[in-house]
Amino acid sequence: MRNIFVTLFALFLMMSCNDGDIITVNIDFDDIALELCENDISNYILYKTKSDPAESLSLIFPRTTANDLIFNPEVSPYEISFDLGVTNVFNYRTYNQEPEFCTSIPNSNIIIQEDYEAQGGTVNVVADFTDSDDDGIPNEDEDDNLDGDNNYLTNPLDTDNDGLPNYIDQDDDNDNVLTKDEDDDGDGDGNPATGIRDTDSDGIPDYLDDDDDDDGTITRLEDEDENRNPTDDFLTDTDDLPRYRNPNTNQEFLAPSPEFRVVSYIRTIRSTFTIENLGLEIISSDFLNFGTYTTTETFTYDIIKT
Repeated sequence: MRNIFVTLFALFLMMSCNDGDIITVNIDFDDIALELCENDISNYILYKTKSDPAESLSLIFPRTTANDLIFNPEVSPYEISFDLGVTNVFNYRTYNQEPEFCTSIPNSNIIIQEDYEAQGGTVNVVADFTDSDDDGIPNEDEDDNLDGDNNYLTNPLDTDNDGLPNYIDQDDDNDNVLTKDEDDDGDGDGNPATGIRDTDSDGIPDYLDDDDDDDGTITRLEDEDENRNPTDDFLTDTDDLPRYRNPNTNQEFLAPSPEFRVVSYIRTIRSTFTIENLGLEIISSDFLNFGTYTTTETFTYDIIKT
């Protein structure tokens, strides 16, 4: 966010500036993280604070179904706009010491010295996540796009036919080895769909192959200790490869109960706030990048995978 140069038309200064000088102050919140108060049940309160000088920028808007999606969108990107006014309030404030937000009992030692409320402007929000299931593969790369619409949400690919499209399935091939763990990551990008590992060289990446070593025993049944994790089972203590990637053993073990791992993952969501035509007395700016707030949501799918 570029520095915001503000012009203060302060009446109290006119007493010492008889010629009506315009005072220009540099307000710089570039390196300040955007924070969120989570203890207000009626409103979302986003803010940035500084200690030297003691000042803050804040945005308050109501908790509604549409606004809830800003921090937990169902699809990406999620875009919404709203005008500043009675219920959506943006402030710039200065204080006698570093301000505090989100406290149930206000600090009586903190005094607001100046309080400027925006009289207009439009807040634009874009909330996005590139990897719905945290498996390292971007959503758009988890669809073969057979319908030609370049939209992973329509006719999505479900490799293992378990009812979970690949873009929200932590284990795309149902072999009890998580997709993100079926990559040696030699290229360092954490994406199993690049620098692909194909243990049996059959043309099917391990993360989409339910028999990774092509030994006739599916990967999830090469789980000797039956803990729904074939990655920790080896033929001998000196083997480098676990059983499911070792073509020299195809011993089949009983399926664990339940047979499949619970699908649970963390999604990282980035919500970026910008304001156009900001009607704040001391800020002259057609565009303000208020910042990006990052949150995480945990998803668990309680289904019977088949």
